[in-house]
Amino acid sequence: MSQILPIAITILRCANQYLFLRRRRPPYEGLWSLVGGKVNAGEHIRAAAIREVMEETAAPEVIDYRLRGTVSERLIGPTGDLLSHFLIFVGTARIDRYEPSYREGELSLFTKDDIRSGKYPFLPSDRLMFECFERQGGKLGVYEAEMVQDNGYRLNYYRKSEE
Repeated sequence: MSQILPIAITILRCANQYLFLRRRRPPYEGLWSLVGGKVNAGEHIRAAAIREVMEETAAPEVIDYRLRGTVSERLIGPTGDLLSHFLIFVGTARIDRYEPSYREGELSLFTKDDIRSGKYPFLPSDRLMFECFERQGGKLGVYEAEMVQDNGYRLNYYRKSEE
């Protein structure tokens, strides 16, 4: 059985747009996703999120980081087997500059309309995290998501966690 992997991702503002990363490696390779990565053992969420932003963007500083919520996301294989289970800590922050192509992949800025348009291959669960953040005025809350890896990646569900 797969272990739960803690992940810190950040909805990043830069120059009045939002920064996304097109991942080079699995899972979710080739899709535009929020910036972030694994939380190391002994590392606090805020420190992990800031470290990941700086590592993946080459930004010299991260401004106004705030934790907004969590998402329990399962990645399921084509036969229903659990490939990965991520506990995602979602935050918001701002950076003033970045390197367009850095360690984990290509970085690009998008407007809210770009993200909602469906013209770009965004990771479906990350796009919904972004939309929930926008709709709820900065409060993300607690959500559950399930992605299926079968000739690409598709979203099975994204829902508010029952209280």
